Amino acid sequence: MFPLSFISNFINLQELQFSFNSNEDFINFGTLQHTSFSQLKILKFQRACPRNELLIKFLENNGKNLKEIYLCEYTGYCDNSINLAIARFCPNIRKLSIGIKNNESETLGIIFINCQYLESIKIWCGGEFLNEKEALETVVKYSQNIYELILYYQSDAQFELLPIDLESFFINWTSCKPHKSLSLVIVNYGTGSLDANDENMEIIKKYIKLGVTKNFKVTDFTDE
Repeated sequence: MFPLSFISNFINLQELQFSFNSNEDFINFGTLQHTSFSQLKILKFQRACPRNELLIKFLENNGKNLKEIYLCEYTGYCDNSINLAIARFCPNIRKLSIGIKNNESETLGIIFINCQYLESIKIWCGGEFLNEKEALETVVKYSQNIYELILYYQSDAQFELLPIDLESFFINWTSCKPHKSLSLVIVNYGTGSLDANDENMEIIKKYIKLGVTKNFKVTDFTDE
């Protein structure tokens, strides 16, 4: 088991990143939950996360300074209590990567309301996670400063967004209070995507031409 207590000596850390494969590897994370890292701006968990109560306490002590939070980039970790803790304790974040379960879309709305400076969000979609329609509807309804939206899909997820829903998203986006031009990125495992539908692509090209969307990209998990 890798000891983590030594990290508490580096109180001026600006970035803290973990790549453990199991939450059991965070058995010593409790030694950090009460440490205040006044300069910490980026917190990233590539795979597993610590136990909920430990991570929530860590966010309570350090969340105000955080500008970027990435939760389980490779696994789509999803826990409502952690997501709500981010909304409560991390009001100044600019970039966020999370999973939201398909019956917890209201949590995403709470995050947007409480984290008013949020500019870029990466959301896992499909399966147990929000479908793309719910994600887009929540973004357009509650976000305030978002300019980059990244939708991550599970390996077996299929795109279900209809052209009428995509058009509705862009119409609502343009009718909201002024937003920056939106970058929309789709990340998948090579399954059928938005670009496979000609009507979807015509809609996207239309709003790129209008300046509503400045960038649309479909890629996969091998593209950093």
